[in-house]
Amino acid sequence: MTIASRWQYLNSGRQQVLTRARDASKLTIPSLLPPEGHTENSVLPQPYQSLGARGVNNLSSKLLLALLPPSTSFFRLQMDKDVREAMGEQRSSAEEKLRQIETQVMRRIERGNIRTVLHMALKHLIVTGNALGYLPRNGRNRMFPLDRYCVVRGADGHVVEIVIKESVNPQTLPEEVQQACECTARDAVSKERKNVDVFTQVKLVNGKHEWFQEINDIKVPDSDGEAPEPTSPFLPMRWTAVSNEDYGRGHVEEYIGDLRSLEGLSASIVSFSAAAARILIMLKPNSAMDAQDLARESGAVIVGNSDDVSVFQIEKFADFQVAKQVVDDLSLRLSHAFLLTSGTVRNAERVTAEEIRLQAQELEDVLGGVYTVQSQELQLPIVNRFMQVLTDEGVLSPLPGVEPTIVTGFEALGRGHELNKLRAYFADAVAMFGDGAIQFFNTEVGLKMLATSHNVEVDELIKSMEEVSQENQAAQAATMMEKAVAPAAGPIVKSFTEE
Repeated sequence: MTIASRWQYLNSGRQQVLTRARDASKLTIPSLLPPEGHTENSVLPQPYQSLGARGVNNLSSKLLLALLPPSTSFFRLQMDKDVREAMGEQRSSAEEKLRQIETQVMRRIERGNIRTVLHMALKHLIVTGNALGYLPRNGRNRMFPLDRYCVVRGADGHVVEIVIKESVNPQTLPEEVQQACECTARDAVSKERKNVDVFTQVKLVNGKHEWFQEINDIKVPDSDGEAPEPTSPFLPMRWTAVSNEDYGRGHVEEYIGDLRSLEGLSASIVSFSAAAARILIMLKPNSAMDAQDLARESGAVIVGNSDDVSVFQIEKFADFQVAKQVVDDLSLRLSHAFLLTSGTVRNAERVTAEEIRLQAQELEDVLGGVYTVQSQELQLPIVNRFMQVLTDEGVLSPLPGVEPTIVTGFEALGRGHELNKLRAYFADAVAMFGDGAIQFFNTEVGLKMLATSHNVEVDELIKSMEEVSQENQAAQAATMMEKAVAPAAGPIVKSFTEE
């Protein structure tokens, strides 16, 4: 079976998945997954409300900052227990070396366009629930939408097969590929065909991903490749992992009912507003006034009776208020769903910063389950992939007994709650026992706990208790020396003054 035949078979069995994804895209950002057969010259459907698009953009931006924070490593390299015990006294130097490796990996990640690709992938995950990332060695990272690839997963969720379909211009292909696959640019022009279909198949074989490409049912020369599953350049991502399903479900699908209701009511309100804004002046049939006189420019003087003239009005204001109230309720619920804090703060004169912070923390906690999926299917594969690339290039050496651990996303939520507990505990202790309670706290340990909760490295910043004690002793000695020298210095200064 050719890859094209395999694509036709897999694609025909997931039409309902594409229909759900296109419905979600239609209500939010239609360009993410346009209708089948769409081209750049086609007209996309335009929603009557912008809350869906604003929510997707807001949620994707927040997720990008949480999963890939700027200027901060989102993972830590940790040694196994046996390795830590074997290191002994060299453990601190080994951990410092691991910190340097983390910096090297983060520099390589930042050097590419991974943020651009990840931001677009997060939008697709939120709307369609699926996205396929491709991280080649040349750094030209890409993302495939749901309608460009098919995936087959095992019962445990591991990827068994991926089939990708691309339409490319033959002129972008190497000359030898054009000749071998019978798709030269000259033939394409003569046949009035601009693009050719390139199919890629990825299969899981003995713990490795093996792939190759075909054009016109002909294998592309030198398109073979393989990589261990944890370091594969192909990253099939899901928003939520559903048991025994090859594709994930999007965030928008969970709130599709509210979005549809908001779309229908918004369309009705827009139509009503257009009708209400229309100005129609009615003149009594038996009036002596002329209609053309009423149509004259503003400020003109006409002869007539004002009782003969009236303005047409739509007596539907009460119905309009009902629709507006329902729209406000739907907007509030969707603002909570998409973490739009500005739309969820109560309308009152006194809204404290603590109330806003607690509400934002509550909204962030909703993404706890999402973070767990993304840490395993997005963050961890990215780290493993770039570490393997650097190892193959000779920049890094193999690190047996060392595993990357994600420290953002769900882990950050846990640290945030721990930080809130610390703040509340210290505040209650001072409130109940006064400032004297501070002397019972270990300052060094407390500072390190705060640093851990904020996910910052302060090993070289915080002084040890020995250093603080030595500085205090030196300061006391200097003070005692000044007190001892002051009485003797007085007569000496006086004698110089008298002379």
